[in-house]
Amino acid sequence: MLRELRYAFRALKNNPSFATIAVLTLALGIGANTAMFSVVNGVLLRPLDYPNASRIAQLNTSFTKEKRSIPRMTGPDLIDIRSGVSTLEQATFYYGGEMGVQMADHAEFVGTYLVAPNYFSVFGVAPTYGRAFENSDAKQGAVVSLPFAQRNFGSGAAALGQTIHMEGEAYQIVGVMPATFHFPHDANVWLAQTASPEGMWSERTAYNYQALALLRPGASIEAANAQLRTIGARLAAAYPDSNKDKSFLAVPLQEQLVGSVRTELYFLMGAVSLVLLIACANVANLLLARATARQREMAVRAALGATRATIVRQLLVESGILALVGGTLGLLLAFVGTRALTQTAAQQVGLPRLADIHVNWTVFAFAISISLVASVVFGMSPALQAAKVNLSDELKQTGRGLAGSSNRLRSVLVVAQVAFSFALAIGAGLFLRTFLALNAIDLGYRTQGMLVMYAHDPAHTLDEYLQAGRTIQEDVEEMKQIPGVTAAAAAMGVPTGQYGSNGGYAVDGQDFAHQTHMAQADFSLAGPGYFSTMGIPLLRGRDFNANDTYDHGSVVIISESAARQSFPGKDPIGHEVECGLDAPKWMTVVGVVADVRQDSPASKPGPTLYMPLLQHPYYANEVEVVMRSAISPTALIEPVRLKMRSLNPEVAVKFTTMEAMVADSIAMPRLQLVLVSLFAGLALLLAMAGMYGVMSYVTTQRIPEFGVRMALGATPRTVIALVLGRATQMALVGIGIGLVLAFSATRVMNSMLYGLKATDAVTYAFVLLAVTPIVVLAAAIPAWRAARVNPVVALRNE
Repeated sequence: MLRELRYAFRALKNNPSFATIAVLTLALGIGANTAMFSVVNGVLLRPLDYPNASRIAQLNTSFTKEKRSIPRMTGPDLIDIRSGVSTLEQATFYYGGEMGVQMADHAEFVGTYLVAPNYFSVFGVAPTYGRAFENSDAKQGAVVSLPFAQRNFGSGAAALGQTIHMEGEAYQIVGVMPATFHFPHDANVWLAQTASPEGMWSERTAYNYQALALLRPGASIEAANAQLRTIGARLAAAYPDSNKDKSFLAVPLQEQLVGSVRTELYFLMGAVSLVLLIACANVANLLLARATARQREMAVRAALGATRATIVRQLLVESGILALVGGTLGLLLAFVGTRALTQTAAQQVGLPRLADIHVNWTVFAFAISISLVASVVFGMSPALQAAKVNLSDELKQTGRGLAGSSNRLRSVLVVAQVAFSFALAIGAGLFLRTFLALNAIDLGYRTQGMLVMYAHDPAHTLDEYLQAGRTIQEDVEEMKQIPGVTAAAAAMGVPTGQYGSNGGYAVDGQDFAHQTHMAQADFSLAGPGYFSTMGIPLLRGRDFNANDTYDHGSVVIISESAARQSFPGKDPIGHEVECGLDAPKWMTVVGVVADVRQDSPASKPGPTLYMPLLQHPYYANEVEVVMRSAISPTALIEPVRLKMRSLNPEVAVKFTTMEAMVADSIAMPRLQLVLVSLFAGLALLLAMAGMYGVMSYVTTQRIPEFGVRMALGATPRTVIALVLGRATQMALVGIGIGLVLAFSATRVMNSMLYGLKATDAVTYAFVLLAVTPIVVLAAAIPAWRAARVNPVVALRNE
């Protein structure tokens, strides 16, 4: 084996151009696959980094009649589950998001979650400094992440005992979690709450909590769900007004976190695998050409006693060396590719478990494995072809049989390359049309020239909340005076933003408390001038004004969809609506506005209730201030930040733009488009290289034939047509197979597209017209060379 390794290295060293092309081709295929696998491994395959990870489940509420579930739960339902499901060792809750946290001399927007005292014990993770929560810490204890502690207090140890404020309440830091603990993914501050819900959080119709459960050792998720269904049926009988047709579902935490992206990631892994297969086919073509050129060498080896198995082994060793060198280079490319993927996903997609994506030993083993498998895939056929040597003919230099067999195999490999690349091009075309459709759709509001400032003014009592709302409204008026700002308004629930709520509502005296199937809508709050600032048309009635305050009659503006849903054929102005956003109260409809796409361009316009900010003070201190600008919105960030700091330094602020928010909401389609287009482009380049290589080799072999044809009167155009005709034949066969591959993926693709089907004829026709000439033209240079053959020289050589 050592002798064969030395010979293989010497043979490759003597043919550096061949070795370089083969290694680079494999490195691209293996590197792309390894980078994509590192994402799949980190997100989907690798267990969560918690000691109790395999026993942690998320508790969801399931609506059996509607056949849907939500990852939230009411407080009373959670209490009943905690006491009535024996398969659960313990259950906990959390709620929150990005909120303003005040330190001694500054405020910061940070992921902040209010949790039950037993929250960390469910995970089984201990703090690096200090301790976890105890029951006595309720509403006064805080645990922070190590990065937060270092950023604000210098170190983890220095953070212990420090006081932070949130919503006007003081919390003392009792523990610092390790930097590797991040649940939820953006959490940096955890604040202890009472173990049982209080106040408005204790309603059976208020789905305010997300709940986690720790299964008892040996208990299965199936057994837990059986008990949850039982308790769901019992609660439905006991509380028919709130729990009819409602049950509960435990989902393993890892599945809950990554289930929404599983299909997309596996699809992308399958797409990049086609690139590797194309790369293998390309290298196999190179090896076939080299094997044909080495037939005399193999004949000499056979004459000196080498068996067919020896020859095959020697050639497979050479293939293995190519694959391992290509795999090593591919692993280096994978480091770069993985970093690019994670940075893109962190900035745009919000991919779960980003911190778990690494090029680790599992990824290294994957790279080595696919390198070895690739060496067999592309090396076996050329090795077997080379081993079928006719000793007598080759030693006489008259052998021709293997060349014909080799050409047929090389043509098959080119057809496979064209098929795979065409299927990828179809995917890229479909994603392109989806992305264009999402960007061209009418959102119902303005995005250009819009700056969005998130602002959180701390408050604790009703008077403080009322004052915070008035302060925010005064700040908005100050924002209007900044040069470049042409309009400004405050809101809670700006489309594609972080805030907002939804739920059921009643109309015109319906019994809100005992109504089982209420109409559903999004809930948003808005200050005066919000609709005109956002460019949302007011269709009927009036906008909110300065008189719509807490001590005046409650009013509401509804969207077109809500008007059609609740007041079909009627004028909704003057009717009354009640919802459960905070304290139930009847609100008079004073206006109707056009629908907007609330969650993303892909979401359908739906019913929305808009309420005045100052009439709902418990939400009026944490708002989005939207500003329309005559200049670049980003140029306003620093002037607005300085203005807010001078007006109220305790208000935590952060900035974005409406265009960025909308772009983030369609980040996954954009990532799919970029990656699949990249894979398709690489695949087409490899397919063109394969077509060029085959046609160049075949054309060289047919030089004598072309000489005879031209001597008998054939024109250069006729010769070019012969070469391009063969290339077109292979391309069309490959495209036909590619169509079958594309059709076979339609079921998966349909779930990732918007505005069209995976069988969209326009996309198929466009890709067909674009790809066929590209692949066929790869044979243009060999065809041109064939047409310039001198018949006299060709016949003399023959």
